[in-house]
Amino acid sequence: MDFTVPKNWPGTPIKLVLLSILTLFIAYLTIFCLSNNIQIVFTHIYYVPIILAAYWFERKGVVYTLLLSAFYLGAEYMFNPSDMAVITAAGARVIVFIGIACVIAILSGIINREHEQVAESETRFRGIWENIHASIILVNAETHTIISANPEAEKKTGFSEKEMNGHLCHTYICPAEQGKCPISDLGMKLDCAERVLLTRDGKKIPVLKTVTDMQISGKRCFIESYIDITPIRDAENTLIAYIREATLRIRNPVELVRDNLHEIRDDITGQTVQPAHVAALAIQERNMDDILKNLQELERAIAEKKTEIPDALREYMKR
Repeated sequence: MDFTVPKNWPGTPIKLVLLSILTLFIAYLTIFCLSNNIQIVFTHIYYVPIILAAYWFERKGVVYTLLLSAFYLGAEYMFNPSDMAVITAAGARVIVFIGIACVIAILSGIINREHEQVAESETRFRGIWENIHASIILVNAETHTIISANPEAEKKTGFSEKEMNGHLCHTYICPAEQGKCPISDLGMKLDCAERVLLTRDGKKIPVLKTVTDMQISGKRCFIESYIDITPIRDAENTLIAYIREATLRIRNPVELVRDNLHEIRDDITGQTVQPAHVAALAIQERNMDDILKNLQELERAIAEKKTEIPDALREYMKR
């Protein structure tokens, strides 16, 4: 069986050198003891390289144990070829050697897989933490000090993570005053709530803020995430300005038409005109009034930044 050294075994050259030294020492000790008819004590030294090899190299360590056991059995047979009791005892020890190597190799494999999963999970988390397009800040829920911040938070606030760590979040990145925290002091729950994030130069960035309360390493912490909605606010302001201009452009001609209709109705009142025509003019005049009222409600809703459509405008749109 070919022995290849995996690249992910840290310190492999040192381990191989150490095992080589131990193997040579055990070989010398085995020959010395057996030549002096010592059968028991020296075999305990075998456990050291066997356990190390199985732990470090897993299945390769079991192969190493088989070779070392074969050497031990061969040495016993060479010095005691006719003593079946000694050979049988040596065989029992070999079985123990191999059994220990197998158990250690299995446990080592489980431990290594757990380490790999933890490392993979940490790499995955680190990738998300560093590349997500949302500012994430970890805050101690008891002291309200900042524990950690991701690169996006550094970018938005203008502070480095080192500058933020250990600093109170009040009036630093959050406009709330100390003792008036919306979460811990006022008992509010923030889930995509519109708030502002303070920056180094004093600007207030409009954000959607979500706060999650959880335990980390036995400590209660707030995981605060911020999504910058500045582009949305800019688009809304642009749309509002456009709608205001449109309503002004529509309202003036409508007012003129309404006034003209009113004058025409007054002029023809009492003259020889069909009553149905006068009634039609009156209806159109009322329609113009309704349009003007809808435009006024729309302007008022824009001024108050209401998100819903005014009832009068909704009813008019259903016509």
